[in-house]
Amino acid sequence: MTVAPHEIPFVLLATTGERMGWIYTDRQLYRRRFTEPPPQLEPVSPDLYELLERSAARKKKRRRNAIQAGLALAFLIYCLGMIQAPDTGGRKEIDPSFVTLAQLALVAGVVGAILAGLGPHLARRAITVAETGNLAAHAAAEEAWKQRRDDHERQQQATLDAMNEWSAATPSPGDRRIDIIGGTTYGWEAVLTVHGGSLLVTRGPMTLVDFTGDTVCEELIQLATATRRSVRRLRLPTELAEFDLLAGLTPGELVDCLVEAMHGDAQGAGRADRSQDALVLREIVTALDGRITLTRLLAALRVLTDRPDPDGLTPQESERLLDLQPDENRRRLYTQMRRIEAFLHPLETMGSRAEGGAGTADLTCLIADGEGGDAQNDLFKDLLVQWLTRLVRRDSQPMGSLVLLGADEVHHRAIERLSTLCERHGVRLVLFFSHLRAEALHTIGGGEVAFMRLGNHHEAGQAAEYIGKGHKFVLSQLTRTLGGNDTHTMADTSGQSRAEGGSGGMSYGKRGRGRSYGKNWSRTRTWSQTLSTARSTNWNDASSVQRVHEYTVEPRVLQELPEYAMVLVKEQNQETVVQAVEVDPAIVMLPRVSMQPAGPMPLPDPEEAVVPAPAQPFDRSPVIRSGRPQ
Repeated sequence: MTVAPHEIPFVLLATTGERMGWIYTDRQLYRRRFTEPPPQLEPVSPDLYELLERSAARKKKRRRNAIQAGLALAFLIYCLGMIQAPDTGGRKEIDPSFVTLAQLALVAGVVGAILAGLGPHLARRAITVAETGNLAAHAAAEEAWKQRRDDHERQQQATLDAMNEWSAATPSPGDRRIDIIGGTTYGWEAVLTVHGGSLLVTRGPMTLVDFTGDTVCEELIQLATATRRSVRRLRLPTELAEFDLLAGLTPGELVDCLVEAMHGDAQGAGRADRSQDALVLREIVTALDGRITLTRLLAALRVLTDRPDPDGLTPQESERLLDLQPDENRRRLYTQMRRIEAFLHPLETMGSRAEGGAGTADLTCLIADGEGGDAQNDLFKDLLVQWLTRLVRRDSQPMGSLVLLGADEVHHRAIERLSTLCERHGVRLVLFFSHLRAEALHTIGGGEVAFMRLGNHHEAGQAAEYIGKGHKFVLSQLTRTLGGNDTHTMADTSGQSRAEGGSGGMSYGKRGRGRSYGKNWSRTRTWSQTLSTARSTNWNDASSVQRVHEYTVEPRVLQELPEYAMVLVKEQNQETVVQAVEVDPAIVMLPRVSMQPAGPMPLPDPEEAVVPAPAQPFDRSPVIRSGRPQ
């Protein structure tokens, strides 16, 4: 086996078509059995066996009859010969012809007896010939059956060899965003390599913002480099001087961006402060000439708070600022301007060494390394999100996809605005959330959702609730009853009777007197015995099922997902489809891997399937159909 160079796997991932990963298809589920039954040996005709039985039964009788008939005929001929023979001197000479005829009769009887014994032999021979013919026909039929079976197996194997074991898992067509919830650093890195590589090839320039600071985009950068795409990587705020978030913004956009970054989505009393800050900044921007930078804004704020910076602004600009804000107003707004300065001061060096705007490369990676203070990092993140919103809104710099790692740090209102703009401008937005809570709970559902490993049981339960529940029938009760009865009855009956009687009398007549006497006696005895037995056995085995409403994916499954696995929930054909997806980039080097989604291929019927499948997959991929998320 030839080992591929290191760059080849990255090149293989750079194939047109968006893909989240791959779905495994067990090819053996599509193997069909050879359903034709093997040929059966044809039995010998029962008529031949009946003929053999009849011949064997009549054999002795026919022999006896043949011999007796031969002897009787020979004796008859001999007697006729004796009758016809002339008397010569008291001695009759029988005609030799009669002797010959008698002998022939005897021979005929013997021959008849022999032929009578040949009947069973001929019947057996006919049975043997029939059996031999049936065996030969069965062997030929079995050979043809084996040939058809082998052809079927070769055809099935060729069909399975042509199938892919790994097919691409793709999001729904369109520009809806993708939310990826949970997972580990290595899992995110794998998703970025696989999905990010497909986005680069399919949609063009990508902007990636990493709020985690773990540099999980290293493999994606290697992929872009291997495919000869330009890459710009900045670690912020460490390299903040080389990156200007305000480049290309109009004064009005700049003020709005700074105010939104400072106040975020504050409600209530925060609205007044936001309006005042916006008014002050607009007045300052109006008084300045030339390019607006944070350094010049901070210099203007210092002038208004009586701390002039001679190198920051020109004398004319300083005079205009002082004329714009009289002493009384400056004293009243001192606290407010110092607060604005405190917000902007950590970003004072931003863009001081920048040569141009961001987003000019095929892949732009902005990595928040967390080296600055908390205030600086929070302001920078908010400012970066606002910059992204305006970057998407402006069509001067084309963007195919936008990826945010660690979107937990971004307010859900900002995410919703950014998502709406991306969908409107045809930009694929991909959000990575470390946890399913707070902002993620308010945000997910605007597009495709993929769940990776969720260690927390509460988050896993929330994810299972989002995926939804489905109805199914489960065994709820099993009843087994064994019973019987056995009855024996015995009865004896006996009886006896006795009767005696007698009679007597006298009679007179002419001849004298007579006397008669009689006596009778009888005795009867009866005896009977009755025995009855009754036995019965009954067996009852019953089961019942009930309809239950259970999770489509159990929370425990989400807690135990492998590092390179995800559960993708997407809308397809007006229903929610749940797919198990593998995101390991090394899968691209396996045989039978397709970079495109698999087409529909129905499973064989259970009677034909070699390996019965628990359910009918959709698009040749193991999926679970469910109702819409609860």
